[in-house]
Amino acid sequence: MKTRIKRHRFHAVCLSVLKFLLGWILKRIYAFKTDRPKSIKGPFLVLANHVTAVDPVLLNLSFRDQMYIVASEHLMQKGLPSKLLKLLFDPIVRRKGDSAVTAVKEMLACLKAGFNVCVFPEGTCSYDGTNSPMLPTIGKLAKTSGCTLVTYRFEGGYFTLPRWGRGIRRGSYCGHIVNVYAPETLSAMSASEVNAAIEADLSENAYARIETSAVSYRSRCRAEYLESAFFLCPACRRVGTIETKGDAIRCSCGLSGGLDGRYRLSGLPFGTLIEWDAFQNEWLKTAAADPAFSFSDGGVTLYQNDDKHRRIAIASGTMTMTREALSVGDRTFALSDVTDVELVRRNLLVFSTHDAHYQIGGAKPLNTRKYMQLYRINKGVK
Repeated sequence: MKTRIKRHRFHAVCLSVLKFLLGWILKRIYAFKTDRPKSIKGPFLVLANHVTAVDPVLLNLSFRDQMYIVASEHLMQKGLPSKLLKLLFDPIVRRKGDSAVTAVKEMLACLKAGFNVCVFPEGTCSYDGTNSPMLPTIGKLAKTSGCTLVTYRFEGGYFTLPRWGRGIRRGSYCGHIVNVYAPETLSAMSASEVNAAIEADLSENAYARIETSAVSYRSRCRAEYLESAFFLCPACRRVGTIETKGDAIRCSCGLSGGLDGRYRLSGLPFGTLIEWDAFQNEWLKTAAADPAFSFSDGGVTLYQNDDKHRRIAIASGTMTMTREALSVGDRTFALSDVTDVELVRRNLLVFSTHDAHYQIGGAKPLNTRKYMQLYRINKGVK
């Protein structure tokens, strides 16, 4: 924190220069539109919904003032780019799959020092175009900060850069400030009331929004890597048999469908990815009731993360999750010792035990999402 205070002006200058040089390029690449940049009396806490990996970058184009972004640890594992990110912007790093206590302390310290902070309370990008559950303590955090609260919503980003896909799909992508809450307003509200206000401000359903517009998203690989998020064939109900290429979705059972420019499904029993996601979630809840049920995939690598955000490969081979354990190669972890499981990027599974932190990755389009979902069902986590 002392280093951040010392270099705050430097970080602010770096951000201003990059916005001046690259802001218009980013807007053009992503067809992104935003309000004219606003200056808000700080320090303030920005809360935004999370739909794409570039949200933190694009969000800055709506504000004149510098802020420290709460970012996932995996951004600190990219060698020289990570070192430059740390030097120029010094994000607040949150280790996913672990307690957020350290990150929260850093956030509050920044706000107390008079610096602005941005958090994505969902903690993860959407898989189906709707909001992920938000941190239940985010309202309490906003009240505790004693600062101005700003809510910001992205719209159209899910179809522009879906988490499971590859490439940019040009259509409509925008972001804007929804509400600004003064500290006095927050102090008069309960934590649950603040939570409700935040959820209302950040609520987004990509399919509901596209129904009100004529926009279509252009791409030559619109459906590719869909199987990294959607693991269950809706026709034969087998796992891991979905294949995609271009706009096409197929299964060896004979299923043949597609995904159009408005992300409507054809050739499947339902019309949206939201419905497909709900279908496979219900199937998994039923399947997981069998004590012998498990998932398994080959060609994965297990890494251990150290305190300097470096990852070290410690095992490789087949990954299996049962009701009792998670294993990769010759390493096995009892699920009772695993404190949390989350995903970063498309398919990097991260988890923590009581004394260590790990990542599991594999070749595209490996679906590790089903392991996170199975873990949460087995542990009774929503």
